[in-house]
Amino acid sequence: MIVKTRGIVIKTTKYSETSLVVRVFTENFGMRTYLVRGVRKKKSRTPLNLFQPLSLIDMLVYEKVGRGLQNAKEIKANYIFSSIPYEMSKSSIVIFLNELIYKAIREEETNIELFHFLYHSLIYLDEVSSEFQNFHLHFALRLTRFLGFEPSYNYLPRQETFDLQEGRYSSAKLPEGLSITPPLSELFYLLSKNSEFGSGITMKRLERQALLNKLIQYYHFHLPGFDDMKSIDILQEVLS
Repeated sequence: MIVKTRGIVIKTTKYSETSLVVRVFTENFGMRTYLVRGVRKKKSRTPLNLFQPLSLIDMLVYEKVGRGLQNAKEIKANYIFSSIPYEMSKSSIVIFLNELIYKAIREEETNIELFHFLYHSLIYLDEVSSEFQNFHLHFALRLTRFLGFEPSYNYLPRQETFDLQEGRYSSAKLPEGLSITPPLSELFYLLSKNSEFGSGITMKRLERQALLNKLIQYYHFHLPGFDDMKSIDILQEVLS
């Protein structure tokens, strides 16, 4: 059955001399792996830049239930980034997002709400011209909702320590390795309540770095097998 779907490119691997195996998070089917034949030929009608990390594409695919490696019939650009490829700060954020998505999203079932979140987040990042230095933090926080471990909103002046294992704020004194403590916990709460990808929230460079490290630690607690993030050092250097 030939089906049309939108997709987000997650990972690309060379296959033979002329083809690619492409991991794509699709709107219709969730995470899928496709064989794209002939795309590496010199006269291919499908440009290779369509397969850059987190590119937004339209696809015609042969969908066969239960098959691990699907076949793609046609791939076109859905949206062409106008700023992300040319701004180092945005490119660094996208590298981080790509690694996070690849390691965190494992489901192969349809999740249209998650697709729309990823799709519109990327377009927002491409179009925004300022105040996006907290984007990656807010994105990582929002993603937890779809992964099943969204933080509780029970922050209060008397319970302002965030318990990384329980996913909620507590009045108990917890070890540094198991918690986010004030004043960082208040920023964590403000980010989780923010609806504009962290814009309008002022924080210092060291606070931003500390929050990112705590967020990744939170992922480690709640996603078994979640590997270390290799892109963090580059991202923090660029956004410093």
